[in-house]
This record gives sequence, structure tokens and C-alpha cells, in this order.
Amino acid sequence: MPKSQVRRDHFGDLLRTLRLERRLTQEELAEAAGSSVRGIREMERGRVRSPQRRTVVLLADALRLAGEDRDRFVALARVERQPDDRVAVPDDRVAEVPHDRSAFVVPGELPAAVPDLAGRAEILERLSALAADVTAGRPDTASVVVLHGPPGIGKTSLAVAAGHRLSPAFAGGQLFVDLQGASPDDPVDPAEALAGLLRSLGVPDSRVPVSPTERGGLFRTLTRDRPLLVVLDNAASEAQVRPLLPAGRGCLALVTCRRPLTGLAGAVRLPLDLLAPAAGRLLLAAIVGADRIAAELAAADQLVKLCGRLPLAVRIAGNRLASRPQWSVGWLVDLLRDQRQRLTVLTAGDLGVRSAFEVSYRQLDPMTARVFRRASLIPGPDFEPALVAAVAGTDEDTAAAALEELVEAGVLLTMGDRYQFHDLLRLYAQERLDAEEQQASRTGAHDQMVGWLLRRTRQAGLMFEPVASRVDSPFDDDRAAAYWLNRESVNWLAALRDAARRGRHADVVAVTRALHWYSDANSHRHSWDEIFSLGVAAARAAGSPRDEAVLLNFLGWARYFCRDRNTDGLAALDRALELAQRIGDRREEAWALTYTAAIFIRIGRGGAAVDHCRRAVGLFREIGYALGEHSAASALGAALATLGRFAEAAELHGDVLAFYVQGNGLSRTGAVVAQAGAMMSLGADLAGMGLWRNAADEYARARRLFNRCGATFSEAIAIHRYGLALQALGEADAAAEALRAALALYAALSCPWWEAQTLSALAALAGSAPGQAADARLLRQRALDRCGELDAPEVRTLRATLRRELAES
Repeated sequence: MPKSQVRRDHFGDLLRTLRLERRLTQEELAEAAGSSVRGIREMERGRVRSPQRRTVVLLADALRLAGEDRDRFVALARVERQPDDRVAVPDDRVAEVPHDRSAFVVPGELPAAVPDLAGRAEILERLSALAADVTAGRPDTASVVVLHGPPGIGKTSLAVAAGHRLSPAFAGGQLFVDLQGASPDDPVDPAEALAGLLRSLGVPDSRVPVSPTERGGLFRTLTRDRPLLVVLDNAASEAQVRPLLPAGRGCLALVTCRRPLTGLAGAVRLPLDLLAPAAGRLLLAAIVGADRIAAELAAADQLVKLCGRLPLAVRIAGNRLASRPQWSVGWLVDLLRDQRQRLTVLTAGDLGVRSAFEVSYRQLDPMTARVFRRASLIPGPDFEPALVAAVAGTDEDTAAAALEELVEAGVLLTMGDRYQFHDLLRLYAQERLDAEEQQASRTGAHDQMVGWLLRRTRQAGLMFEPVASRVDSPFDDDRAAAYWLNRESVNWLAALRDAARRGRHADVVAVTRALHWYSDANSHRHSWDEIFSLGVAAARAAGSPRDEAVLLNFLGWARYFCRDRNTDGLAALDRALELAQRIGDRREEAWALTYTAAIFIRIGRGGAAVDHCRRAVGLFREIGYALGEHSAASALGAALATLGRFAEAAELHGDVLAFYVQGNGLSRTGAVVAQAGAMMSLGADLAGMGLWRNAADEYARARRLFNRCGATFSEAIAIHRYGLALQALGEADAAAEALRAALALYAALSCPWWEAQTLSALAALAGSAPGQAADARLLRQRALDRCGELDAPEVRTLRATLRRELAES
């Protein structure tokens, strides 16, 4: 064919014809030629203007072309523009180009934009503002933007959409280069990319310099005085990108990469987030049809969630629905619920979530890949380097470096000093773990992780024990231990459950016993009912009645104090008392009596409570356990207060407070919690004597101490009682403010009984204020709702009161 009759897009037509004649799919041709499916697809569509020579030769080999057929194929790929469309570049000075803008080619190489981009309006607006600054020549304006994020996040779609939106501002044209950086074996060489860019700008093949340095110089010269938009898609590294950046102040480069390319100086980096649920639904509607999605809104929202809000996954799910009109959205949701099949289901044609992840995974070094795989064994949603080191069988520094590399590769998210998988990437990591490591290796890694978590949890818990009971620990103090226990709670609780299931009774007993003093300051932060139940079962299975008695006491406390289940608490404490008496453990007998007395106080059995407390004080005194003796004495004071003997109670609580102020072997947090508890008891005594201002002062002091050590539930009670004291003093506005603050804390901790009491107090305040009868009624209804199914004498009393007040209002 004469050269003048050759059009560049004929290459794509010829490539497709030859492929089909040989009955090859795009995937098969890509594999045979060592190319990407996407590259084949773009060439066939005519979107790749200048295929690299090496790529063309490999394609010719894969298609088994020879002779004239091969020559024609290669010639079409290298065809030049018409002479009058090209820039004349003299032989003797390669960088010498005309300054007349009319002599330049105006390329428009952007691929077609997806019509259904969703959830990226904010970034598009930011890019528009940046482009306006660039084209206006404003100083100190960044001319390079890196759009980065994990595979499947939609970087290319956004860059192309932004390119089309911004193209009117760049009259010099728009260039697009797929750098194939996600392919570990075939990223585009910067020199070859420069040759393609120069040809796109009208430089004939014969005038493209051989030297990469000269190519870069010519490219910068050609772009110095023209407003040009360059989209560098799928970059591998900073070194690949730098030579391809245009030089003109009116130019803008959009770079997409899985890494943030932190080495590019002066670039603006825009990380792409997962789609918001509403944006995910919009994307589905754009692909499937708004009516179809509107008919199954709940299922559509669940579908977006199961896709992890990843744009590629949502798009694939939408494509599958669009190609199967007989499917309901709910049907696809059911398919995706099976985690073992989810990545397979999220495949449509040549689009696949698994294949997108595979590209990044294959570029990892062996240790980083191992960290990636084994981190999927961690049960919690996020984790620290030390835990990863344990499960990967390496040191913490190596684990930390590998985690940072995974973040750079876009396959792990970072949250400060912690890390997190995207849901679908966790599934992929689990697949790789199952495929690449033997069962014995997986089991060993899991056991290493569980053992490490159990040891670290026990060490952290023991930091709250009296000083004499502490052991060598990786924690500097009890605050550091509490910080770790709170942040790692999902992981250590999962390890504890695993140990219980697998019969590691000694470990379960040791950990649950070590957590007792920590639980005092964090009563509503963790599921202590479950934790101490596991301990009781393990102690019984191990044949250790002494441990069982200890843990039954902890369980009784957890049931009444943390869960407001007084009857269940009494049942556990009765068992603890009987067992302690049978084995002659006077210390646990005394604790069982003390905890039982606390429940008696709650349910109005003051006389029985006094009897139990006096017996407990005597037992603790006999064995010389001063800490237990003062705990029982504090409970005795509360029991006396229920009988109206407030002065005696106040004297006891004053002595107890003085004891705790001296520390007496308690940890720092334990001493603060104990002091605050004594202040609360003293405040109640003063309130009983009608000394409301003094009571309010004690509650305020207690609140500050509880707040300091993070005892949120106890802080809420202190605020609650402070509000009641202010209410008794007639300070209605301040009382309501305090009660609302207490209510917010109770709600955050999910304490329905305490919410009900606080709402009832707020209703009383509103009912006494003019014009607030409707508010009072609403508050009483909310209080009644919060009573729910709770069944205890005090709850039944409040429920009856609320119903009566509602009937009368």
C-alpha cells in the first residue's frame, strides 16, 4: 500500500483481523506476545497511536507473520503522519524547532472516558482549579499531579475523565501514554515512551534522536511554549516518569500509579479513596439501570459493601448484572457472600479483581510477600508491626519495612502506626497463603500469633496488679499497657477464644486472671462476661478449683456490674462462695461475700448486705489482706447507707479514701480508680444527709479522676450523680446539662438501664419546667423503651413509675 494511503488506525484493524483469523482471544495473544490484555485492546481500538517497536515485533512473532505480511504489519505500526502535519526538525540541530504554533501537531490522544464515573466530583473540581492556575501562569503552582491508590480504585478512569474535562484549557493538545508500570516484566522504557511522545508531537521517525538524553531535550523544547496536558498512566516509578514531564509552565502532567511516587519533587499527590456507599449505588445504577437498582435498594447497598466499595469490583458486579437481566441484585449478593468464591464471582470478561491484585503481588520481594500472606491470619481489622512480626516469623524492624512497602505498593492501608487490609485484598492474601504455604506452615504461623497475643495480653494485664505482683513487661507503665489492650482488643480476644477452643486451659486461666485489675478501670470497654466465662470453663477443665473460684468471683462482678444481670451474678457468686468454702480459700470466700453484698445493695436487701460485708471484713483481716479488707469496708458503708445510717457510712468511706490515697501497693491506675470510687461513696453519704453541695463536690472530684484514667462508665455515673445533686440544689439548667452529658456516655457504652434512669431524671426536670410537658412525655417514653426486656426489681419499679407518669400526662 502506498504510504500516502496508509492511516494509523489501520494497524488496529489489521491486528484484530489477524488475531481472529488465528482464532486467538485477546488474552491468548497477550500471553504469547508478553504484552497486556489492555494493551492489545487499546491497539485494536486505535487508541495507541505509536506502538513500541519491540511490542510490534513480539506481536508479529506471536501471530507467526513472515515475508510481505510481516513487513506490512510493521510498516503500519510505524506509519508517519502526512508531511504537512509534521514538525520539520533539521538534521544538524535536533532541538531546533519552529516557533510558529500553527506548525505544531495538536494531538488528542485521550481514550474515551467512561460515561459512568461516580464519587470523584471533589477531586475533579480540585484538578480543574489546579489546571486553571497552571494555564494562568500563576507562580508556585504544581504542574504534576499523582493520582495514586490500590489496584481497582479507578485511577485511569479518573485521569481520562479529568483529561477530557480539562482539555479545552490545553490548546496545545493532550498526550496519553500507558507506561505499563503494573507489569513487572514489561514496563515501558522512558526512552521508548519519549520517542512515542515526539512522534505524537509531529516529529518524523527519521528525526527522533537515538540518545535518550537528546530525546528528553527535544521533548522539553517542544513543550516549553505550548499549553499541553500529558497523562502518564500506570507509572512504575519516579525514574520512569521524570523524563516524560513537559517543561512548559502552561503544561500539566497527570500521573497515575499504585504508589504515591514520593520522590517526585513538587508534585501534588491525591490519594483515591473507596467509593462512598451512595456513590457505589450511583455507579451500579449507571451500569444496570436506575429502575432495577431502585427496586432493590437494600440489596444494592449490600452489593456495594461486599465489593468493598472498590470501583473496579462494583463495575464488574454491575457488568454481570447488566449481562444477565434475569438475575436479581439479591441473587448476586448471595453469590458474593461466599468468601471463598467472591474474587471468582468478581470477574467479567477480561476484567477481574483477582488479576488486578495479582499484578501488584508478583512485584513483591519474598519477605514482603510472606508478610502480605500471613497478615491475613490476623483476626482484627487492623494491626501493628509487632503482631505482624510474630505471625510472619521475623523481627519487628523487618516486618515494619515490609508493611511500608505494601502500603507503597497500594495493597495495604495505613492508619498512623497501624495497618489494615481492604476487604477484597484480605481475601486475596488468604488465597495466596492457601496456595503457596503448606498446612503445617499455616498452622505454625497461626499458633505463633496466638501465643504472642496471649503472652502480651497477660503481660499488659499484670501491669495493673499491685506492684509486688508485677513481672518483667514490655510496657513502661499501666497507661501504656491499657493503650495496647484497648487498641488490640479484637485480636487478643480472638486469640483467647481460639485458645479456649483448642484446649489451652492453662493459658486461658493465666490471661483471664491477669486481666482482673485492668477490668476495674475498663468495666464497659470489653465483654468481661464472656472473657471470665472462658476463664471459669478453662479452670474447671484443668481441674483447678482455686482458679475456678477466683474466676467465678470475676464473672459474678462482670454480670452484675457490667451487664446489670443481678440474678445471673448472684448465681456465679453462690458457686464461688460454695467452692471457696469447700477448698478452704478464705480470700475468695471473702471476695464472694463482698460482691454478693454489692448486689444485695442494688436490690434493696441492706440488712443481708451488712451481714455479708462484716463477714468479709473479718475474713480479710484474719488473712492480713488490707486491700480486700478496705474493699469490703467500702461495701459495708454502702450497705449502711441503704439503711439510712449515713453518718456511719461516711466515717467508713472517709477511712477507706485515706487508705487508697496512700496507695498501699496498688498500681497507679488502680489507686486512682479506688480513690474515685471512695469519693463516689462519700458523695452518696453526704447526699443522704442532705448535704447536696458537699455531695456535688465529691462527685465532681471523682469525675475528674475517672476521666484521667479512662474509666468511662464510672465517669458517666459520677456525672449522673453530680446532675442529680444539682437538681436537688435547684440548679435545673446545670443539672440538665450534666445529665445529658452522662446520657451520651451511657449511650456510647450501650448501658440501657443507666440510660433509662438518666432519661427519667431529665423527664422530671422537663416536667417541672413550664411549657415542656411534651418534652417530658417524650423523655419518659424513651426511658421506658430503654428498660426493654431487663428484669430486675429496680427495673420493674422504674418501669411501673414511668407507665404511671405517662398515663397521667
